[in-house]
Amino acid sequence: MTGTGAATDRSGGRSNGNGLGAGNEDGSGSATGSGLSTTGLLAILFREEWRLHTQLFGGWRFALFPVVIALFTVGATVALVETGTAPGTIVGGLHVLALGFGLYSGTAGFAGSDMLENVFGRLSLLLSSSTTLPLSRRRLLSAFLLKDALFYSVAFVLPMALGSAALEGLSAATPLAVGLFWLSLCLVFAVGMTTTVALIAVRTRGVPPWAIGLAVGLAAVGGWATGSLDLVRTVLMPIEGTPLAAGGLAVGTVAVALASLVAYDPTYGRPSRTATDRFADLTETIPVEHDALVTKTLLDLARSSGGVWKPFVSAGILLALVAALVGVVDAITGVAPAPGIFFGGVLGLTAFTTYNWLTQFDSLEAYLAYPVSIEAVFRAKRIAFVLVGAPTVALPYLAAVAWFDATLVDAVVGAVLLAGYGLYYYGLTVYIAGFDPNEFLFDAVRFVTFTVGVAVALVPTLVAGFVVVPPSTDVAAVLALAGVAFGAVGHVLSSRAGPRWDARYRTD
Repeated sequence: MTGTGAATDRSGGRSNGNGLGAGNEDGSGSATGSGLSTTGLLAILFREEWRLHTQLFGGWRFALFPVVIALFTVGATVALVETGTAPGTIVGGLHVLALGFGLYSGTAGFAGSDMLENVFGRLSLLLSSSTTLPLSRRRLLSAFLLKDALFYSVAFVLPMALGSAALEGLSAATPLAVGLFWLSLCLVFAVGMTTTVALIAVRTRGVPPWAIGLAVGLAAVGGWATGSLDLVRTVLMPIEGTPLAAGGLAVGTVAVALASLVAYDPTYGRPSRTATDRFADLTETIPVEHDALVTKTLLDLARSSGGVWKPFVSAGILLALVAALVGVVDAITGVAPAPGIFFGGVLGLTAFTTYNWLTQFDSLEAYLAYPVSIEAVFRAKRIAFVLVGAPTVALPYLAAVAWFDATLVDAVVGAVLLAGYGLYYYGLTVYIAGFDPNEFLFDAVRFVTFTVGVAVALVPTLVAGFVVVPPSTDVAAVLALAGVAFGAVGHVLSSRAGPRWDARYRTD
């Protein structure tokens, strides 16, 4: 999913050293004379995927990540079973996670090299070598996506499948049950990847993003109105269907994937646009210290694909998931949590995604050409985070407390928790990961550290939100103080992140 292949110096880009010649200008290239079979290409991609991750995170830290996923999955499954959660709900939740990860993974083969270099450094990517090697761009992309599907089916999906053992209990049939559950999750994961690839392929044929979004929205509304979404949910849980239905889903997925690769236009590029001097205009409206650095961060976000709407979309997805969780918990236990406390605590997690969007196309190395300190860069990121993050979480929170009829006290306490916990989650993220929050995805140590840090604040808050509904005056006061205290901790962590990463950078 790194979008990377052989790690070589860029100076070798003009010549491959073997006299193979360059690919065609249209990006199609030619496999003739390359002497590289598909099996060999896959082997290189697998080797470089492993090499880059182990070099970035440390070998054992990356190797332990599947173990961490397995422990969390089994632990969460056992806890849900003990609290009376229906097995079908747990199975559906795991399939949703696999589908979501597949949707995310499908974008990897199309990620820009600038974004990848911010994570891995300056590399010559095998996926981009069709201009210098006699390899077809479509062939490279096909092999890359196949590699991703196989690699993450083992590294990510297989540990998730161990939750089946916690559902069924250990017996002689456990290996077979886990294997079947894994195949079901793998199929849904492939559906997610294929869906994303298909949408990107359509985009390269000139279909505007708004038309794609409108079509997806109309399909969702139509499915909800006609009740066919229930059929979709059934199809996307192959483990609970018939072998014939699972086979049909597999065949359909392969067919759509092949059609998408054929439709994909490797020569597509975003049309050139004429932009006004928004930098000066925006700088004048942000009268804060290091306003030029803040302006740069905001413009980087605005000019990226999806623009400033990306944080709002992330927050909206989290809101929808949390709202669905409230309904599930209410159906199981008969107790609905205090909406202000519940949504205030959980929506603060958007701090991670918002900060990720603000640093996705950025790196500390890029600022070495400017007469600014690393500490000043981190301070500017914090200001930008507040400017973007505040409206990003405020709108979903107001919608949630209005929809679920929160009391005044509950809504006020939830707002304090949202602000305090959001700043705490941000400080925790930037202190642990610096400019690379995505490292949480595959670094076992950082992922566990961040998860424990979040749980320390969030778990007691959610318990209080369930036990005392609506919150009493004493509980409300304690939770409000907790929000302020954790917010102060987050401010301290974010303030110390600059000096910490400055020292680490100079040491390295």
